[in-house]
Amino acid sequence: MKRDLLSYYQEVLDKISTADARTFRKEMRKAFKRLLPEEREQLKVWFRSACVCRVEQGVLKPVPVRSGRE
Repeated sequence: MKRDLLSYYQEVLDKISTADARTFRKEMRKAFKRLLPEEREQLKVWFRSACVCRVEQGVLKPVPVRSGRE
């Protein structure tokens, strides 16, 4: 079964969101380059609903909100 790119990037971003902000931003940029415009909008909606962003020492860091899938 072939998986779409949007769900792939959502899974990757979800896994690395707690690890390293630099890597997270890098993967987010890569996703935006590869996704179609409609998928980009869906990724933005997912990011806003799945992550709570907060500023730490002047740097924006994503902090995931766990959905109970674990």
